[in-house]
Amino acid sequence: MKIAFVSGVFFPQPGGAQVQFHNFANKLVEKNYNIDFYIFRNTNIKNNKYKIIKINYFLLSVVYFCLYYLNFDVSFLLNFWIKKVIKKNYNLWHFNFINFKSLILINCLKKFNQKIIVTFQGVDIQIHPEIKYGYRLNKKYDIYLKKTLTNIDKFISISQNIENDLIKLNVKKSKIKNIPNTVHIEKFEKINIKKNKQEILNMITVGRFAEQKKGFDLIGDFCHLLRKKKINFKWKIIGKNTSKILEQNIKNKNVNGIEVIENIENIEEDYFPSSSLIKHYKNSNLYINLSRVESFGITFVESLASGVPIISFDTKGVNELIKNGINGFLIKKFELENFINKIEEIYKNKKLLNSLAYEAKRSVKNFDLNKNTKHLINLYNSI
Repeated sequence: MKIAFVSGVFFPQPGGAQVQFHNFANKLVEKNYNIDFYIFRNTNIKNNKYKIIKINYFLLSVVYFCLYYLNFDVSFLLNFWIKKVIKKNYNLWHFNFINFKSLILINCLKKFNQKIIVTFQGVDIQIHPEIKYGYRLNKKYDIYLKKTLTNIDKFISISQNIENDLIKLNVKKSKIKNIPNTVHIEKFEKINIKKNKQEILNMITVGRFAEQKKGFDLIGDFCHLLRKKKINFKWKIIGKNTSKILEQNIKNKNVNGIEVIENIENIEEDYFPSSSLIKHYKNSNLYINLSRVESFGITFVESLASGVPIISFDTKGVNELIKNGINGFLIKKFELENFINKIEEIYKNKKLLNSLAYEAKRSVKNFDLNKNTKHLINLYNSI
């Protein structure tokens, strides 16, 4: 089977959507599928087993400009390029993380009777006006998205949250297949870390700096309350632009105990995350999630696969992964003091922490890359 992948965003920009599409593509190539991976901009990735092809970005940008700004459809200009690429005889096109230009391509490809699958990742379908989150807050995107939905053959929902959003847009449930984001569990199991026995609570958070979405604006009060409870902690926050956290909190002396790591790249290994990041996870006792919204959160699955329980606000996405009191705890929105009280309880009860860690590993079986690649292949075969 020959499949064209189209990624609305890709490396060097870090993110869970990129990680997932790369991992699935590499795994499919291992299983003798022919994958051509179309991207909009240059990438720095070198650990791909699939073929990378750059989309005619100039021509697509002209079509986009005329349609978006002038309300004038000149998409026929893309026909020459599309006729050329469909000669490769793809069985289907799989789009991941949708932007306006992705929608243009979907509509153009459908004119040539191409089969289309789409995986939405969150910001491309969700709306949260209170924190100005979601592409659909842009009315032009929202209208064009709704027009495009009828040209999509199958939808992949990475969570119940995404499926609900699709159903609200009148997508038939029969056209939706749930395939969650995954981790390569085998890779995690090969990395063994012996944690030092010490009276320090080692916490970790992984994610790019998005102040309100990720709840990083709460860090100052969060750390103040931890110290008030006399909790001896170290907190690693890993992700792009996380140095801004120190810049914003240094005046209030809230940086003691916080270590930020800008980003951890994966240059040579076939699958994300890198072994180096997995070691950071496994050296931690607790994953802290202060996010106000997540569509799924691949870092949560990575944490659980590392045997690190999660404590989080009870928000969509993460509440599909965390079983309260089993592999972590969910705190009512956004009760920060209760959040700290639960950390204190875990800090003082090693037996509870060990139980949470044990259940964390057990809870990720359904998120294994190998297992979900089989589900993806079954979906491909069905259309």
